Amino acid sequence: MLTTVAAGRVFDYSHCIGMYSQSGQGFWTPQDFVLGKDGRVYVLSRGVEQLGQRVSKINLDSEFQGQFGSFGGEEGRFIWPRSIDVDQDGRVYVSDEYTNRISVFDAEGAFRYHWGRYGDDDGLLSGPSGIAFDSNNNLWVVDSLNHRVQCFRQQGPFISKFGTQGSGDGELEMPWGLCIDNNQDIYVADWGNNRVQKFSPDGKLLVIFEGTSDGVGSLKGPSGVAVDSEGDVYVTDWGNHRVQIYDASGRFITTLVGDAQEPSPWTQTYIDANPEIIKARRRANMEPEWRFRRPVAVNVDANFRIIVLESARHRLQIYNKLKDYEEHSLNL
Repeated sequence: MLTTVAAGRVFDYSHCIGMYSQSGQGFWTPQDFVLGKDGRVYVLSRGVEQLGQRVSKINLDSEFQGQFGSFGGEEGRFIWPRSIDVDQDGRVYVSDEYTNRISVFDAEGAFRYHWGRYGDDDGLLSGPSGIAFDSNNNLWVVDSLNHRVQCFRQQGPFISKFGTQGSGDGELEMPWGLCIDNNQDIYVADWGNNRVQKFSPDGKLLVIFEGTSDGVGSLKGPSGVAVDSEGDVYVTDWGNHRVQIYDASGRFITTLVGDAQEPSPWTQTYIDANPEIIKARRRANMEPEWRFRRPVAVNVDANFRIIVLESARHRLQIYNKLKDYEEHSLNL
């Protein structure tokens, strides 16, 4: 078992899930994922050009449960899908940067409706990216090319907004992902400014997560952010191929760089059926394949499992967070 220990916390690597696939079991340039009901995980693949856009239904035991969506501008299809979340009733919402809309599906993937139009007025969108629901079942959307965050009701009516373009405290530059904690505070991956900022629902800046003057805890193009019930904050440091972890005050704790020494069950099944692929993988110069490559999104579940999605490796890596190192040592 591969373990990272820091500041009284233990992060044990568990396993990975995924492989490259244009369709079916596997992902293709995945962008985001969400933990649904009854252990289901929805993984959003962006694909390339006109292939691979879809939502895959899986669980953390590597069971593939189907998929929905495809390439196109018609209802229920995607062109540049970016983020995914579920509401309290289990409906699935997907943002699309190209069509500037939010598409809504039921839990099994049947299309229900979509909303959103291009523009910069209140309630309009330009390059919608990260999305997340608050406890009132309102959807917060990173309006990336408008450099702001907007809040909507489930069917699209505009509620509020915050953020303006810039590099000062509280300003945003092409933000990417976001998450919402138990206090309803909003964490925004401020991609262009190499930091994460925490805001109250009315847009008041609360905390900035970024590197110190000597570079400790630094970020390069952060893409995704998650917070656990203890307040620890996890950031996918997309440009540096790692996950940075901070406490609630913004103090840097440690770094995860990936630990997938063994292939996922899906990949191993494919290798077993196609042994010649081993030589091809070596020629592709994929080493060190165990490390993160373009980590793009992160979530933490109620059991303190940290799940990291890698866009370039087409997989999830799963860790377990243990609260106390001494307790962990006694159990070894």
